[in-house]
Amino acid sequence: MVLVVDDDPVVLEVTRERLEGVGYAVHTRQEAIGTSQWASEFQPDVILLDINMPALDGTDLAQLLKRRRATKNLAIILFSSMDSQQLDRRLSDTGADGAIQKTGDAARFLSEFESLIARWRTQPQLH
Repeated sequence: MVLVVDDDPVVLEVTRERLEGVGYAVHTRQEAIGTSQWASEFQPDVILLDINMPALDGTDLAQLLKRRRATKNLAIILFSSMDSQQLDRRLSDTGADGAIQKTGDAARFLSEFESLIARWRTQPQLH
């Protein structure tokens, strides 16, 4: 299951449709608050996480998820419209497993997503 967390309902819907269209089960959340508890309980395989969200920044949430025993081994992919240099800095700050720029190009998004998931699955860690 993929958990998509973004404060923009349009982004949530488009991303859900893209991922479900290639066979993923998807759950969406519009708020970062409560996501850590939800992820602990339901254990998604992947969390696709927007960075710029109100109340709890995605960077802070990613760091929290990576520190918690129940969620530290979940794949976390940052998802933002930031330029690639900014996104790379955030990636190194959070310990997330990858980053994807938001794009209108569905094929590019899916290709990058699949590539990150394949790389994450081959890492020597518990999944």
